[in-house]
Amino acid sequence: MLIACGGSGQAEQLSDIEKKERLEALYEGYRSSFPSIESITIEELLELQEGAREVVLVDVRKPEEMKVSMIPGAIDAATFQREAQAYRDAVVVPYCTAGYRSGFFTEELQEAGWDVRNLEGSILAWTLAGLPLENAEGPTDKVHVYGRTWDLAAEGFSAVW
Repeated sequence: MLIACGGSGQAEQLSDIEKKERLEALYEGYRSSFPSIESITIEELLELQEGAREVVLVDVRKPEEMKVSMIPGAIDAATFQREAQAYRDAVVVPYCTAGYRSGFFTEELQEAGWDVRNLEGSILAWTLAGLPLENAEGPTDKVHVYGRTWDLAAEGFSAVW
């Protein structure tokens, strides 16, 4: 069941700066679960995307989360795994809600020899950078946040879980 949060979420009373600080703290807490992986910030990702090398964003969330929204141009993990060799020369950047699940995916790919970086703060950091999301119908302001703890989407986005 998906629940859209209107105005009752505690995080909605926070400024985007406060949400970003909470998200960064949340991600820092996750880092000990996958200490050997390399991560990348939104700013670093945008710079990398401007370069000559291909960057592939891989959404590792569940299908029902991806139906709500995805980062434009991203592919799901199943597509990546099915077509992996097509991306062998790319920098792979997995993401999820805040970076926990994608951290483990990043670790698996790193161990297999891929050039991979976990997106710090994942889709929530993307919204806090003011960047767009899309779903099958086109641009959307909805973002699946997995639960109340992760209700840290930027102002202007509707949290769904």
